[in-house]
Amino acid sequence: MDQAIRDNTGWLDAIQTDLVRELVTNGVAVLGAEDAEVVFDPDDNVSMVPHPRMHAYLDSYFQLEVSDPTNPENRERLKIRTGGRPTSKAEAAVLLEGGDADASYADLMLAAGTVEPIEMAAEARSAQIAILEELAEIHSTNRDRTPGLHCYMCSRIARCGQFPAPKGYRVGANERTIRLSKTDLLGLGVCDRRSAWKALHGIPKEENDDGNEASAIGLLFHDFVATATMSENPDAAFAQCLEQVSPEDAARLASLYGRHKTVEEGHVPVRVGRVEYEIGVTVPLRGAAATANGQVVSDRAVSVVVIARADAVGRESDNTPAVIEHRTGKTSDRIDERETALYAVSAARLLNVDTIAVHQHALGAKGEPKCERIVYGAEQLAEAEDLLVRTVETVAGWHPLDASEPSFSVGDWCAVCPFESRCQRHR
Repeated sequence: MDQAIRDNTGWLDAIQTDLVRELVTNGVAVLGAEDAEVVFDPDDNVSMVPHPRMHAYLDSYFQLEVSDPTNPENRERLKIRTGGRPTSKAEAAVLLEGGDADASYADLMLAAGTVEPIEMAAEARSAQIAILEELAEIHSTNRDRTPGLHCYMCSRIARCGQFPAPKGYRVGANERTIRLSKTDLLGLGVCDRRSAWKALHGIPKEENDDGNEASAIGLLFHDFVATATMSENPDAAFAQCLEQVSPEDAARLASLYGRHKTVEEGHVPVRVGRVEYEIGVTVPLRGAAATANGQVVSDRAVSVVVIARADAVGRESDNTPAVIEHRTGKTSDRIDERETALYAVSAARLLNVDTIAVHQHALGAKGEPKCERIVYGAEQLAEAEDLLVRTVETVAGWHPLDASEPSFSVGDWCAVCPFESRCQRHR
């Protein structure tokens, strides 16, 4: 095994090589626990379900087939999972419905070193597949942009227009693209390694990355207030959402909602058009890129795409576009210029306007809740755009293949970093 790893990881850095070694070791330990035959056949590893109205198939792949030499009909097909999440319900439905009835399916969770069965009742499978069939038909005719979490996986993220570049700049078809979330952006200058490992190199988070109770409550509040905002009866909708959680959590969420209503009554009114809406910018820079043969060259075009999820977007009474952010943390009354600049520039570029209002609702800080309203005119937008460029310009120079290259900093933030243990081993 060690020789096989050395033969196939020569082009990886030490961090990525160790990661591969851990995953392979766990996989071999699991698969080698029984006297079984393991087969990898890339030409016969897909389950397919025909779409009843389109000349298309829904498909889902597996990687390995394990069979018992004493009973060849006893076959288990495994999907290799390198992260912490198992196969989704939608993918499981296709995998099981389109697969062989006499084979069982499971996730080979390499990080945990376990095998988790993939099971779903026939009725649930049918329901999931019906949803996928409907989505496929909608997608076949819908050419509107539909931003969401899927944008992070899209190869055309810098070209579709949802996260526009400066007016007049055209992103090249083969231009290197680096995607950053708002959290990644705010982490720059604190510890670039954390942002690079998450956004560029895809280093798995470690098991201690469970978040904390306060952040979990904040996420629930954002979901619930989004539902309430778009309801004809917001109070009733929020109350209905509270029925899903424990009494303790419901009390905390109700308190935040009360503070939210206080802010809503006192700030400049906004007609909300969308909630939980992804906006962002594409920042064109010059930096490093990898060629097809694995060579790294400098001074190439690099698009850094920064995405933020706006809690709500709409227009004020005088038609000024507005972005609203609900903040539930203890430091919610603090203003980070990079964050508000991202919201302002993103919305201004998308709408092609020169005036934007950013509303930051401080709900979790001590004292009375309040709205910090910042209006960006043409001059302020230009300054905000310059700030974003200065913030992300080092990102374009990140080595595209070497996870050890981005700089790291040691501080209090390490205690809540999802890469702390791995980072300590590679300092």
